[in-house]
Amino acid sequence: MNISSRCEYACRAVIELAVHQEAQETITSVTIAEKRHIPEKYLVHILLQLKRAGIVRSVRGAQGGYMLSRPAEDISLLDIVQAIDGPVLDPLPVDDDQSDELRPTWRKVARGIEESLAAITVREIADAAGATEMYFI
Repeated sequence: MNISSRCEYACRAVIELAVHQEAQETITSVTIAEKRHIPEKYLVHILLQLKRAGIVRSVRGAQGGYMLSRPAEDISLLDIVQAIDGPVLDPLPVDDDQSDELRPTWRKVARGIEESLAAITVREIADAAGATEMYFI
């Protein structure tokens, strides 16, 4: 299973929004793109997908931009992956009559991947990123 670049960019954008969540401030797509090195035209489409999935919301006006639609601890990597790339291992690599023996195994693998992704929250990632940026004297 590969994670698409689109999904990677979505994760970066959501993490950036999580960093600013406590301040209740919106962030423009231009700012997210610059800070996270995401092509801005591409990011706008990604943010739209995340909005449809209920992960982010947009705010119009002079102070407009994007923010998370729910707490970062309630958003998992699985939420982002499914919003951008769809269900894990669905469709199966080859799903024909000769796949009968493998189908249950692929489904088991998909459940394992989903459980792993669901166990990691955006808050955990944002907190870990913040901890690595601290300087100690």
